[in-house]
Amino acid sequence: MSDRARRGTVLRPDELPARDRGAGARTVPLVTTARGATSFLNGITEFEAGAAIGHHTHNATESVVVIQGEAVVDIAGERTRLRCFDTTLVPANVAHHFENASATEPMKIFWTYASLETTRTLVASGERSRIDAEDPTGSAEPASVVREAARITVLPGRAKDFEAAVAAAAPLFQRARGARTLTLERSHEDPLEYRLEIGWDSVEDHVTGFRGSADFREWRRLIADCVAGPPEVMHFRPVLTAF
Repeated sequence: MSDRARRGTVLRPDELPARDRGAGARTVPLVTTARGATSFLNGITEFEAGAAIGHHTHNATESVVVIQGEAVVDIAGERTRLRCFDTTLVPANVAHHFENASATEPMKIFWTYASLETTRTLVASGERSRIDAEDPTGSAEPASVVREAARITVLPGRAKDFEAAVAAAAPLFQRARGARTLTLERSHEDPLEYRLEIGWDSVEDHVTGFRGSADFREWRRLIADCVAGPPEVMHFRPVLTAF
């Protein structure tokens, strides 16, 4: 993630490149992994008068807001007319599409997908593409976040202290180069077992960058009195997002 994205970014649709979707539709991606997204994607699709896009599915939940004009949405064969600011919520793997309800006026929708790994599959052809790979310039590769999964066993009676130590260490990770997300989960079956999951731009950002830093040493100091041993760490890359 760039330093600019880490500080926050203002995106102006009229200053960003658009992708021609064909059939009178064009899309401007807004929040993408390349621009710092950590858990969702969004953008705007503009429809010329009478335009429609093909029936398709996604592997993640989608929400759409009509922001200009009037639309028709077809969700699993049920057609509904939408006014400005009407909002849809379509679960993963449910076929749907949008149409401009007007034969004379343009229409726009603002869309959000609930996963960085969201794909679009066209019903008619079965063609599948990753949303974040649809760069209008054709030059950018979508980022694929690497997940560090650390299995940590805490000492009896130290669970709350450990959770507080991880919370205190969160800023150390957040300012590390390439770090995107951090979550801590506690085992239901064994309350002494935790899983710490951190999203990184690359394995190198974690192994070479963070582990060689003073912040890493401070992280280990914060949890030293709470854990039964060093964390067991593995790295994972996304393979399948089914829903």
